[in-house]
Amino acid sequence: MKKSNKVKVIILFMITMLLTLTSCKGEVEETIIDDKEVKEVSVVVPNGVPATAISKLIKENIQVDNKHIINYSIENTADTLATAVMKGEPDIAIVPSNIAAQAYNKGLGYKLVGTTGFGALYLISTEGEINFNDIKGKEIYNIANGLTPDIVFKALLKQNGILNDVTLSYVGGATELAPAILSGKAKYAVVPEPALTTILSKKPNISIVASLNDLWKEQFNSEKGFPQASIIVKEEIIANDKDFLEKFITKVDESVKWVNDNNKEAAQYSVENGSQVETSITEKSIKNSNISFSKAKDNKEDYIDYFKVLESENSKSIGEKVPDEKFFYEG
Repeated sequence: MKKSNKVKVIILFMITMLLTLTSCKGEVEETIIDDKEVKEVSVVVPNGVPATAISKLIKENIQVDNKHIINYSIENTADTLATAVMKGEPDIAIVPSNIAAQAYNKGLGYKLVGTTGFGALYLISTEGEINFNDIKGKEIYNIANGLTPDIVFKALLKQNGILNDVTLSYVGGATELAPAILSGKAKYAVVPEPALTTILSKKPNISIVASLNDLWKEQFNSEKGFPQASIIVKEEIIANDKDFLEKFITKVDESVKWVNDNNKEAAQYSVENGSQVETSITEKSIKNSNISFSKAKDNKEDYIDYFKVLESENSKSIGEKVPDEKFFYEG
C-alpha cells in the first residue's frame, strides 16, 4: 500500500473512533439528564378509610407521567404518620385535618390541596332508638380525649345546650371501644367507621342515633360537614411540579369515585394493600365512611369554620391558630 493511502486509512480510522466516542458520550450525558429529570415523590396515608379512598392508586401503582415516580406507602396508625409529617418527610400525605393545620402553622412547608373524606363518626345506642337530645343524663363513651372525635362531639353537645347534661368517658381507641359496647359496658358511644360496621356485624340490634357529620351540617350550616381527611403537599412540588400535581389530584378524584362505585373491589384492594379489616366489613363500611373528594379552594369555609371550633376547644390541636389563606392551594 502506498504511503498516502496508509495515511488516509489512519485518518479515516481516527475520525471513525472520534465519532463513536462522541456518540457514546452523548448517550451517557442523555442518560444522566434523563435520570435528573425523573423525580421520586412519596405519598403516605394512614391505614383505614384514607387508604381505602385511594386504594386503586396504591394497588395498581398508578403513575401520572414519565417524569415522576410515585412511591405509595401506608402507615399503620395516624400517630406514626403524624410523626413523619412533623419531620417533613412525605412529599404528599393524607392526614387528619388538624394535623394538616399543625404542619402549616409549624412552617413545615405543606399546603392543603383537598379532602378525601368528611366526618365518619356516629353516635350509637344499645338501648333502642332515641333522639340526639335524649342522651341527657347518659354516659357516652368516646375515643381520643381532647382530639377530633371528642372536640366534634362536644361542639355538637354545646350547640344543643346539653354538654353539661351528659357524662363523657374515654377509652384508648376503637379497638377498646368495640369490646366495651359489645359487652354491654358502654350503652352509648361515638364510633368511627369501619369500627361501626364491625360492631353492627356482631350486634345488629344496635341503633345509630345520628351521624355526627349530618348534625354538623345542620348545626354549623355546612355544605359537606367537617373535613376529616386532608391531602397536604410540599410547597416545592406546588411551585416546581404543578402539572404533575394537577394530574395527581385528578387521579385521586377518579379513585374516590371508583371506590364509591365499586365497594367490593375497593374493599378487596384495601385488604391486598395491607388493611387489617375484613373485606366484607370494609365493603359494607364504605357507604357510611363519607369518602368524597373536594378541592381545597372549593371547601375553604367548611375548613375555616371547623378549625375555629377546634381552636376554641383545643388550640394546640391545630398548631395554636386557624391557618391563614396561604394554607389553601388555589389550583
